[in-house]
Amino acid sequence: MPAARPPAVAAAAALLLCAALVLAIGWMLWPEQVVSNGARVFFVMLWATLAYAAFRGFGWVRLAIAAALVAWLWGASNSGALGDAITGAPLPDLAGRAMQLAALALLCLPAARRWLAAHAD
Repeated sequence: MPAARPPAVAAAAALLLCAALVLAIGWMLWPEQVVSNGARVFFVMLWATLAYAAFRGFGWVRLAIAAALVAWLWGASNSGALGDAITGAPLPDLAGRAMQLAALALLCLPAARRWLAAHAD
């Protein structure tokens, strides 16, 4: 039986869920800042699903978070002005990205990696 869930994994799952909530709340409070409602629904559901996956111990969640962040960075860099794409983003989006990056860092800690590897069996 795998060891108890490390605090880093629980914190990462909580951060991912908070990222989904921040996106949803930001959408409700400032709908004019949302470019695409469909994309917002997709990303709220994505981050909530990844929170569940992290909490349950699916190791692929690290790759999925990294892929989403790289895709966002790629899109921002192709906008012509990377700095403007980042600083011009709405606050809920930036806060969500920070939480997602922190969650990825927590899931890459040694205790979290060992726990996720034990759940892969």
